[in-house]
Amino acid sequence: MIDYTKMNEAQRLAVTHGEGPLLLLAGPGSGKTFTITQRILYLLEKGTVPERILVITFTKDAAVSMQQRFCELSPFFLPVNFGTFHSVFYHMLKESGDIRTEHPLNQSQKKKILLPFLKEYSEEAFKELLQEDTSAILNAMSFYKNTMSMEGAVGKAPKDWQEAFPAVLERYEAARRKLGAVDFDDMVCECRNMLSRQLPKRQYWQNRFDHILMDEFQDINPVQYETVKLLAKPPYNLFAVGDDDQAIYGFRGAQPECLKKFKEDFNARQLLLNINYRSRAGIIDASGKVIEENKNRFRKELKPASCESPDKDMRGTAFPQPDIVSEYGKLSRNHKSPVTIRAFADKESQYEYLIRCLKEFPGGSAVLFRTNAMMQSVAARLRQAEVPYVMKEKVQSIYEHFIVRDILAYLLLAQGKWSKERLLSICNRPSRYISREAVASGDSLQQLKAYYAQSAKHLRSLDLLERQLKYLKSASLKAAIVYICKVIGYERYLREQSKGHPDKWQEWQEMMEWVKTDSGRYEKAEDWLAAQEEYNDSLKQSEKKKDIFLSKDAVWLMTVHASKGLEFDHVFIPDCNEKVFPYGKMLEENVCEEERRIFYVAMTRAAKSLELLYLENTGSRPPSRFLNPLAKNV
Repeated sequence: MIDYTKMNEAQRLAVTHGEGPLLLLAGPGSGKTFTITQRILYLLEKGTVPERILVITFTKDAAVSMQQRFCELSPFFLPVNFGTFHSVFYHMLKESGDIRTEHPLNQSQKKKILLPFLKEYSEEAFKELLQEDTSAILNAMSFYKNTMSMEGAVGKAPKDWQEAFPAVLERYEAARRKLGAVDFDDMVCECRNMLSRQLPKRQYWQNRFDHILMDEFQDINPVQYETVKLLAKPPYNLFAVGDDDQAIYGFRGAQPECLKKFKEDFNARQLLLNINYRSRAGIIDASGKVIEENKNRFRKELKPASCESPDKDMRGTAFPQPDIVSEYGKLSRNHKSPVTIRAFADKESQYEYLIRCLKEFPGGSAVLFRTNAMMQSVAARLRQAEVPYVMKEKVQSIYEHFIVRDILAYLLLAQGKWSKERLLSICNRPSRYISREAVASGDSLQQLKAYYAQSAKHLRSLDLLERQLKYLKSASLKAAIVYICKVIGYERYLREQSKGHPDKWQEWQEMMEWVKTDSGRYEKAEDWLAAQEEYNDSLKQSEKKKDIFLSKDAVWLMTVHASKGLEFDHVFIPDCNEKVFPYGKMLEENVCEEERRIFYVAMTRAAKSLELLYLENTGSRPPSRFLNPLAKNV
């Protein structure tokens, strides 16, 4: 039996909703999972057959968690259908006989199909193709499949490949279909096509489910939305739960506008879960001030569970403004407000403060980052400080970045540790007009000189490289890296490669600065390499230790996107500066709303305390605009 005494009024109204569509706006910490599972129990008590209930989430972890929560409430097994959008649509295609493959294409397989078409289009451009560019082209293809917007997809492709993108996409799709293969995005696209073009199959699947419940509906993309519309039938028993303020997957084609479309298309009833059971009042108040700067949103007024009574002032003196701290020597948690804004002179002092805090208060703490690169900077320092930490995401080591690999290749070659791979990595960075065939002929400078024995131009270039490597061998690690970047011309090479791509140049500049900072802690290249290997091993171990989270013995490091749906006692958000948060390419106010939503999601992960850290006197990177509603003097 359902215990209605455990529900607030909005939850009760949602759970007991009758027939027809419902849009349930659920703020952070408002108990949406509880409400969905109670809704399922309510439908079962009213006589709905379990097999005719479909519950859709966005991630596999969310689907498993939802199913587990439901099983805890149900006294015996009931075959309610739980799955992600992709798994549900894939099952429909399989059962309908519209797809035969057992495994969708992975990234490596997609690249194998794609690369011949890129080379065929422009062999010259193909020679300069970076790994990141190939991934960007595939991401642009994914964006197109999820939005059907060619203009938007072209804009996401690397600039040098934008003109060719439609033709490359067409060739890729033809090759994929010929192989009888599908990628992850095709599961949705093909299902939509099946339902729209094959009336008997659409009717069959419409009759399979009486109720469809959908979680995180703000993350739905246009193709998923159209597929849901095709799957629904009168009286349209669709239970859509979401929060447009937490829509943070625009890069994948998600459109929070689908929430409004759903309400309009289905004339859906609308309810709001506005009681936050997670966070202290000051955190709710501060995050509310930030997100209300967004114009295109459903207006909501959230409140803490302890202040549910409407006669209590949510913005009065009981909930003070964030503390603003310029010095960082104290680790006190005895602030008047649960929200603290801290300023630092430079990034190193920010990280020093962060490490000291986490060393003293590891349990229940999380550090949330805008990008993976920033996260790994802290991870390396925590490892040195012997503070236990876990990364939620499986991430590629920052030391695997091509800039780190190139610089390390120079250093190792200077030490006489020759290999074709290292030589190939640096031979034309900057350009020395050394061909791949020449490198393939041998793996030493002397063999290269023999290959180019008749070319004075190449011999001069190789003699210069030899002198440069000789200097690197004798120089300190810090001096060697500066020499590679400035004298050899690696930095100039990167600038040339990023022409027309200011975002890429910003990213590469940040990576070079990180390399200088990270390597600056070591005397020799061998020591730096050893630290890299130790860190890479720790990443692998971190993947195996995620159960530490259950015992709350470790600090959690993750991007904001990975933190979605989680909560922590103490949350730190470093680098709250322009071009970092909001991210560089999203600075224009008309496209900045999603960045503000990402910041809002980060803030609302905190239960007891929230610390926002920023750098002072950075010139081109002033404090983040997201801090402005919180403190006028920041």
